[in-house]
Amino acid sequence: MKYVFIINGRAKGKNKELMSRIVSWARTHDSTIHFTKYEKHATYIAKEYASDQNEPVHIFACGGDGLLHEVVNGIAGAAHVTLSVYPSGTGNDFIKSFPQYKREDFMDLSRYEEPVIMRCDLLKMGTEYSINTISFGFDVHVAQYANEFKKKMQFQGIVPYYLGMLKSLTLPLNETYQLQIDEKKLEKKDYAFLVLCNGRFYGGGYQPCPDAQINDGLMNVCMISGVRKYQIVRFSRAYEKGKHTAFTTIYEGAQAKVVHVNTENKIIYANMDGEVAGFRNPTVEVVPSAVQLALPSLK
Repeated sequence: MKYVFIINGRAKGKNKELMSRIVSWARTHDSTIHFTKYEKHATYIAKEYASDQNEPVHIFACGGDGLLHEVVNGIAGAAHVTLSVYPSGTGNDFIKSFPQYKREDFMDLSRYEEPVIMRCDLLKMGTEYSINTISFGFDVHVAQYANEFKKKMQFQGIVPYYLGMLKSLTLPLNETYQLQIDEKKLEKKDYAFLVLCNGRFYGGGYQPCPDAQINDGLMNVCMISGVRKYQIVRFSRAYEKGKHTAFTTIYEGAQAKVVHVNTENKIIYANMDGEVAGFRNPTVEVVPSAVQLALPSLK
């Protein structure tokens, strides 16, 4: 087994403890360490190993959810590649879908000598994959502003998302489109949030789909409509705890294999694991068991 560490290049020289742990472990294993140098560099690195099928590879994505997203897009469907998350970034929502673990467990490399192996679904939109969530609407603006706050002020956790939410309240709250969930077409309406979940958490700790499972072959769908700006702060508290499902006048949930968003050819912006891009009439589908995960052993 070859071990590969793909590390967010911004961490180089900043986190000496991180590097000391990895270098020390790598010395006693067949390991290679890569630092990313530009956007989507992690995808390129991961794809190189995914393309070489001569030996099994265990890749550690060392950073936040953005780096994990890039690595996943390099290895999706590669049966000989195993993926682990080393959560050294400012945002690591994906690992929160594993409540039996603490963050430190994922960073204890000795726990990967005999890891827990499981398959993980992915969400696919166009040619892009997401391992955690794809969302549309108000929270996309929140993600954009949160990313700005992270870069400018070095905030971590949920703080940049709260700040992003406050700044986003200056923008229109709703977007209008028609949804098709599997074979069922819904009426065209205004949505404040549309979140398609493989994992349970996003945005620094919010739970749009508290019952989502990463290996059930389905995405969970959270639809929020009819909410007013003055309700956002109160709603966000329930949303963070996954209690918003009780707001039956504004919340609707579903499970699906395919979701189509008919925007009548207008561009709509999507948040894919924290990365924002524009699409026209996007379709999201579940790709079952597309990635093999190695979780730390439970001692």
